[in-house]
Amino acid sequence: MKPQFPYKKLAGYSIFATAFLSTKSSESQIVYTDIDDITLSADNEFYNIDLDYDGLYDFKLQKISGSFYSYWSEHISYADYIFIAPWQSGNKIAGLKSVIDPSYGGFTQYFPFALNSFALINEDLTFQNNNFEIMAYILNSDGGASQANGGEWLDGIDMKYLGVRFTDSLDCFHYGWIRCSTAPESENITIHDYAYVYQCEIGVYAGTNLIETDDIAINSLQNFKPTIYNYRNILTININANLVGSNYTITSADGKLIDSGNLNQPNNTINLTCAQGIFIVTVKNAISSYAKKIIVI
Repeated sequence: MKPQFPYKKLAGYSIFATAFLSTKSSESQIVYTDIDDITLSADNEFYNIDLDYDGLYDFKLQKISGSFYSYWSEHISYADYIFIAPWQSGNKIAGLKSVIDPSYGGFTQYFPFALNSFALINEDLTFQNNNFEIMAYILNSDGGASQANGGEWLDGIDMKYLGVRFTDSLDCFHYGWIRCSTAPESENITIHDYAYVYQCEIGVYAGTNLIETDDIAINSLQNFKPTIYNYRNILTININANLVGSNYTITSADGKLIDSGNLNQPNNTINLTCAQGIFIVTVKNAISSYAKKIIVI
């Protein structure tokens, strides 16, 4: 495990295979750490993360389980929890809190966000510091019946991101992300990799080497690849809402233009009247283009 300024493992994830859009200056501002996947599945198994390698742990992820008496009944319950905790007082995790009614114990629970790729992690998110921030939990009665469950990471989350903020020795805070996946029913959590912005107080886009001051091509066709297919001579082109207004062309294998037009909605269908053969469908906007081969029979 080692910190890396040039990204390496990022390219192994499909969304980034063609979507590196930042400049060299911004690349050098992201400290990315490539690790072999760490899966926590045993009771009390944990993993500590030192984002900036200053010798002080920043965050701990842990899985715990065990029996306890629930606050709403006199029966023994069995709990599985996956949680994250900050090691340092100035470190925080992006998420929300829930205040339990005093009649049920009167305490507060904290739930970290499961952020999507390209979510902006900056001051606009709510951050909190608590030593038990619940990513996922399941509570069962002693008879095995489910009593409660929750958390944004509960239902088998694949490749999403914790948004984090930590403070360095100079009291400067940095934003970062931790990529994780969880199994259904809180069975385990896998930590894949993580990164943070070297500069102080600059946000980062989750899962990328892009910081908030970059001129990010968020409408790039390489970030949100269109779905293009032909079925019974009806061509379907589905695009992300950010890409509405893009153009399309259909050309033959020898480069002859067959059809063209605008994509004015996310889901588009075009009746094909061309002869049998191999054709290239290209979707373009002002930033980039994406092409796919189709076969008409």
